[in-house]
Amino acid sequence: MSSMETINDQIQPTPETPADPAKKQAKRVFIGFAAIITIALAIAGWYVGGRIFAADKVHAAGIAKPVSSAPVILVPVAAPVVQQPVAVPVVEKAKPSATPDAAWNTVNPQPGDLYLQLAAMGPNSTNAYLKALDTMGIHPQIAPGPTENLHRLVIGPYQDKAALEKEQQELQTAGIEFMARRY
Repeated sequence: MSSMETINDQIQPTPETPADPAKKQAKRVFIGFAAIITIALAIAGWYVGGRIFAADKVHAAGIAKPVSSAPVILVPVAAPVVQQPVAVPVVEKAKPSATPDAAWNTVNPQPGDLYLQLAAMGPNSTNAYLKALDTMGIHPQIAPGPTENLHRLVIGPYQDKAALEKEQQELQTAGIEFMARRY
């Protein structure tokens, strides 16, 4: 090999073989897939992190139970007296009905009436909630619900905004969840 060939090789490099187009395409697909996975993981982390921080701000609606201030008195009970069994006639158990209880104060709101809705629930839950509200001095009315088995507990109707805001403040003070509802 002469010195001229060495200098010639340094000045003019040998042409590289062209890259295989299939390899280029495979590399692009791999890089695209990795980028999509990276972006998806970043979005998922952002979403889960946001849900974790948002969970601290959300408060579940609950029924406020009154605190009994009456003292508890324990009374000793005598041992039960055993008696001879007595034949009792079998009576068929009454089926619970979805109709309002006779003690309920029902109302049929007219279009345009403004009420504060405390809850919408079934008849058994309605009775229990009414008792809890009664102990707090709150006496809602029962309005028809969206279905036959649901009843709305409402207070109202309100003719002006001042009366509505006053009642809202009293309910907030008592810790009762509500929403304004116009029929």
